[in-house]
Amino acid sequence: MRYDYLVDLGLYYQSHEEHTYLDLNGDPKKELLIAYETNRTAPGKTVLFKEPFFLFYQGNRARIRLPIVEAELKHFFDNYKDYYYLPDEDMCVLKSVAHAVSPDHRENAKKETCYIRYSGFFIPLLHADLPSFRQDYKSRMLFEQYHPEEVTPDFCDRIGATILHYLNA
Repeated sequence: MRYDYLVDLGLYYQSHEEHTYLDLNGDPKKELLIAYETNRTAPGKTVLFKEPFFLFYQGNRARIRLPIVEAELKHFFDNYKDYYYLPDEDMCVLKSVAHAVSPDHRENAKKETCYIRYSGFFIPLLHADLPSFRQDYKSRMLFEQYHPEEVTPDFCDRIGATILHYLNA
């Protein structure tokens, strides 16, 4: 559903905070809450959800919720023909440095096996202009690494506008 009053809504960063809560299974989860002032007053209380984002909009205030996921994800390389996959280590290496690996322990990488693993905290990503991570090659949901020190007003303004557009599409 598209809300006309959200088209061209201006979001102006006010603050952000990390929040920890218990999910339905009692497991602790983290989220990033970003508060904005808006250029228009909401006609009422608006709550939008489209996996994995929430928008709360009331008065001239809006708040966006992004989950912070702790996981091991994979970064896939586009130039898979330049890599070998090492099945025993479940990783890929550049062919130019893999000469020391026995041919019995390596194979040409495929799109699905040309990755390196990263463990840490991630937030969902709507476009792949940054290094992106995912659970497997066919996963549609992309993530970027989450570093609290990189959550700046500029970051929040950019991500707010992108998420607002996504939620109202």
